[in-house]
Amino acid sequence: MKRKMGIFLVALILALGLGAGLTYWFTDQADSEPIKVTSTSSSSAEKVVKPKPKAPAKKRAPKKIKATAATRKIDAILRANRFVGTAYVVRNNKPIYEKGFGYADAVLQRKNNANSVYQLASVQKSFTAGLIMKLAAEGKLSLTDNLAKYYPQIRGARQITLRDMLDMKSGLRLEAFPNQLKTEDAMIKFILENVISNPAKIGQWDYSPVNFMLLAGIIQQVSGQSYRQYFTENIIQPWGLKHSGFVFNMNRQPDYTRGYRNADINSVVPNYASRYFESKTSMNYQFGTGQVYMSARDLYVGERNMLRGKLYPKADVNTLLTPGSASTYGGGDYLEPGYIRVHGLAYGYEATALVSRDGKDGVIVLTNYYRPNQLAQTPALQIWNLLEAGQLDNR
Repeated sequence: MKRKMGIFLVALILALGLGAGLTYWFTDQADSEPIKVTSTSSSSAEKVVKPKPKAPAKKRAPKKIKATAATRKIDAILRANRFVGTAYVVRNNKPIYEKGFGYADAVLQRKNNANSVYQLASVQKSFTAGLIMKLAAEGKLSLTDNLAKYYPQIRGARQITLRDMLDMKSGLRLEAFPNQLKTEDAMIKFILENVISNPAKIGQWDYSPVNFMLLAGIIQQVSGQSYRQYFTENIIQPWGLKHSGFVFNMNRQPDYTRGYRNADINSVVPNYASRYFESKTSMNYQFGTGQVYMSARDLYVGERNMLRGKLYPKADVNTLLTPGSASTYGGGDYLEPGYIRVHGLAYGYEATALVSRDGKDGVIVLTNYYRPNQLAQTPALQIWNLLEAGQLDNR
């Protein structure tokens, strides 16, 4: 009797164990694939209706700008100047022109287009200044701070203010170039070991990128982030700048451009015979002053957003953008009546942006073909003059 009872208990345990195992297996499968439920009753089987997969959202193609009398005028100016690069023109918040000319890569026969990206060179200084103003608006620094608060080891630093540096009136220069450089911290160390300070020139206009290199270092100190990270998190990401970044990664962009120059001062016809090459050391050396690339459209959005108070309060725009000397330079921009102008040259690239103070009008001209006797800034100014004269209004 006991033996029969034992066999019964073993059978019961095995049955329960098998049932639990099957239950676990089916439950686990439910996470990965749907279970069809059918009915064995006399009524017709009920089928589970699978939801139809959603069709992928259609990407809206950007609206093409129609050819008008205005676009033909802009075309004529650019072609007369043998322009190579991308031009973008905005009138009353509306793009009226966007076109690429010439080659992004002459060897591969890859042409410049609306999304082509170019090094901004010194145009980056306007963004570095904007980030300094952001930190000032947050009470984390002041434009009246003296440089000694951040870098006391620099001679005359107690007499130099951040405002002096923003306006290129610090008396500081940097003429040395490193053999090797890999990090932002290494660049700051190099600056502190090689910066030339002339206290007698404090207050006098003297264009020198080292001012903005040190301001980038101050951004590091105050924010607790690398300059690159702070720039990315406060400008590139929140403004959706999909065609912007740092030159270290520029060649990962599908529309990146290569820099060219024409060494023959008597020639103005593009021949792409001379490529510019830039070392990683040089990219690090341009700390805070020439490390960023953008498309023409992204550059317009960036400059416009700063003017409209999207980086720092709009009430502070005039505080930052005030000429510090007869040069009209102040806060990283050249300040013209009614508009700002930014300009940069480096490694075959030239960048020019002219934007009205309200951000409604803009002319952006970016080139990857540098000609010393025919700067791309020239057609940019010609287009701007027509724009502000009302001769490019589409009607």
